[in-house]
Amino acid sequence: MAENSDNQEFVVLEGEQVVKLPQEISGFLNLNVNKLGYLCLTEEQLVWAIIRQVNLHSKTINELFYDNYDGPECEVLRPGTKGWQKGKIKVALNIEFYPDEPEEEIEEKESSESDNEGENSGDNNSKILETEVSPLDDLRQKFNQENQ
Repeated sequence: MAENSDNQEFVVLEGEQVVKLPQEISGFLNLNVNKLGYLCLTEEQLVWAIIRQVNLHSKTINELFYDNYDGPECEVLRPGTKGWQKGKIKVALNIEFYPDEPEEEIEEKESSESDNEGENSGDNNSKILETEVSPLDDLRQKFNQENQ
């Protein structure tokens, strides 16, 4: 985890992680919300929705954002250097997530809840097999209901 200027820890989202956004954001991105009034996108879909809003020519998007392109040529002037330095630029767009509760606290709560369940079971020698429920299961179920 990294920190922002307020020393608040954040997680850089990557790949298949899903972001649930309110309706106001979907309007900014020119995307439609689902019937439940919110927008769900993977991190990658969100990045490309934001890039589309920049409204650049596709060649410029390729040069700026894709790894297999060198990037457009430019010059940079930085404090403490002798002059303009030639090179190429690339743009990296990261989606940062600032959790309301640090992950350690969430894990501690889950751990203490499972400890309490074991104490209340009455039979400490028996093992209760539970399938772990994914937060995505709820979303999958809602999407399946919408598509029927």
